Amino acid sequence: MKSIRVKLIAPFLIGLFVTALLLSSYAYVSAMRARRSAVLSIAQAKTAQVSSSMSLIFRSIVSTMQNITADPHVTAVFRGGSYSAKGKDTEEWIEILAQGNDYFRDIFITDRYGVCILSSNPSHTGKSFASLEPVGRALSGMFSIGDFSVGMITMKLSATAAGPIDVDGELMGSLGLIYDVPKIVSYEEPAEAKDRIFTLMLRPDGRFASHWDQSFMKNDSPKFLTLYDKLQATAREGEAVEYTLDGEQYIGFAQFEPMTKWVIISSAQKHEVFADARELTGMIFVISLLALLSISFIILRIANGIINSLLSLIDYAKRVSEGDIDSRLGDTDRADELGVLHRSLARLVETLQAMIRQTRDVSRMKGEFLANMSHEIRTPINAIIGMAHLSLRDKEIAPRQRDFLEKIQTAARSLLGVINDILDVSKIEAGKLVIEETPFEVRKLLEDTISIHQINARAKSLDIGLSCADDVPAWLLGDPLRIGQVLNNLLSNAVKFTQRGSVSLMCELEGMDGERARVAMTVTDTGIGIGAEALERLFQPFTQADASITRKFGGTGLGLAISLSLVELMGGRFGVASEPGKGSSFKLTLPLAAVDGAGAPAEADVPGEEDFKALRLEGKVILIAEDNMINRMILEELIAPAGATVLPVENGQMAADKADELEIDLIFMDMQMPVMDGLRATREIRARGHAMPIVAVTANAMNEDREEGFSAGMNAYITKPVELRQLYETLKLFLSEEGRRPG
Repeated sequence: MKSIRVKLIAPFLIGLFVTALLLSSYAYVSAMRARRSAVLSIAQAKTAQVSSSMSLIFRSIVSTMQNITADPHVTAVFRGGSYSAKGKDTEEWIEILAQGNDYFRDIFITDRYGVCILSSNPSHTGKSFASLEPVGRALSGMFSIGDFSVGMITMKLSATAAGPIDVDGELMGSLGLIYDVPKIVSYEEPAEAKDRIFTLMLRPDGRFASHWDQSFMKNDSPKFLTLYDKLQATAREGEAVEYTLDGEQYIGFAQFEPMTKWVIISSAQKHEVFADARELTGMIFVISLLALLSISFIILRIANGIINSLLSLIDYAKRVSEGDIDSRLGDTDRADELGVLHRSLARLVETLQAMIRQTRDVSRMKGEFLANMSHEIRTPINAIIGMAHLSLRDKEIAPRQRDFLEKIQTAARSLLGVINDILDVSKIEAGKLVIEETPFEVRKLLEDTISIHQINARAKSLDIGLSCADDVPAWLLGDPLRIGQVLNNLLSNAVKFTQRGSVSLMCELEGMDGERARVAMTVTDTGIGIGAEALERLFQPFTQADASITRKFGGTGLGLAISLSLVELMGGRFGVASEPGKGSSFKLTLPLAAVDGAGAPAEADVPGEEDFKALRLEGKVILIAEDNMINRMILEELIAPAGATVLPVENGQMAADKADELEIDLIFMDMQMPVMDGLRATREIRARGHAMPIVAVTANAMNEDREEGFSAGMNAYITKPVELRQLYETLKLFLSEEGRRPG
């Protein structure tokens, strides 16, 4: 729950926060634009300066070459058409010329075949320079400058230039000049500064001719060829550029140099360029937040009294709504509207507290009544059903007596159904009824359900029929027990309220919702029908269409209420259409997933006396702790065919003592017994270190009782009346060789 303090202050705080963000964003954008503009201006100026310097150097080299090739010392070498005419003075002149200029690394003269005949470096004499591109062009009559290169040791930028030597209109040879370019860019890392802008020169082969990080210049592989292609394509006339180099982002200005085809880039690291913008933004944001906090503090101080009063009332209402009904709201001396609200709330809560206490008392008494009623009725029902079953074991019993016994069983199970209905209502109201999802065969469920009511229908000469559409999936995923419970209730009512005509059960597929099928099951009869007014209260618990129905037909009025709740819990819909004298039609529609029933467990038959004998429990000792002599005797008789030794005791204390005295393989433990009940006895047996299986056999059928039994240390739970299948499976699980087998 959001605090009212937050709701009152939040709009203002949000407004200030948004304002702070907007101011910070505006300042950041403005600062970024200013910094970007300044960096680009400086970068453009540096790029232009380097480009101009390179153009000046090119013109200077060409001019120098033209002057030297026309010098008399050079032409004197070829006078008379003979190379031998060169004199000692020309050698000295070349040496003096090379030593007198810091940028001349070497000067050489070749004949018309490119062979060096004179050089400031004597080791070049006799060497052929014909393969040098500038020399080749010079021998064809052109002045040219070759590719610039960077010395790996000297880190100087150099170029080879050559020009033709013309003597009296005849091309005699060439003059070459290896020229060290004056320093126009820095080869050293710039000083530490946020706005460092340095100039780089990138060659067409993807290598740097100039970079402050010399490791980039010493890389012989064309590592940055892609970067060159990108920059030279956009920087023909000079453009602002952004690029990434070795994982770092840069911003600057690039210019393409046509003579060398190099790209000249003046740039700075992007994160350094915008560092000031980030600092300014952070400062503005912090100042805005401080202002926000200051203003918020003032507002909270002013509104604190009102807000505290409201929060006190809200907290009190919350505690009461969460069940703290004994909480009391303190007095107040406020005379304003909040004071009126305070006192009115206190009176209202006092009234609610009285009502809640009364409701809790009623609910507690109802729960205790249901639990006691279930226990007290299930105990004799267990005796009735058990005795009838044991009597029916006698194959020589007269048919008339067998018929009487079967009717006794039917009546007892009918009474058990009433008890189960009442417990279902209690579970549904408490939200503790669990809907299972297991595979089941639709047509078998329908056939088994309709077969239950065929005897009663035929006794009244009613036609009872079943139809299931072919498109209904054979296997569905759902709770067959609860679906059968609803259909049984509807069919039972249909047979009960129909004197002549027919009862039918129809199953259809209404459609598909994704992987789930909408399956409609409709029970239709030609019975007495229901009036419009009675339909409105038909699904209320303990309600019949009219009072005379209960007297004439019997029933608790719980069936339809439970059925409606079950259908809704399964995510379905329940509908009814009826007219007095024309019968009724009840339709439930359920969303059920279609599945493959190959792995579904087969329905087991009710075990008989031979099945119990087959367990072969001779030598096993079973202790029965049960205070009711008849129920104890019934359980003994049901177990007897298995061959186990049965020890009966009357209370939990005796069971605990027997566990110490004898080697007991299994204990059947009643929950309610004198001296020591089943729960205390189970805890006592476990405390004494005994680990034999303990199975509850009790009339306590509530989920709370089951959970309490397991927490006490019980291994299984059987409710009365005892079902033969459950008893058989329990003995098989805990005592038979098959049940104890691993896996």
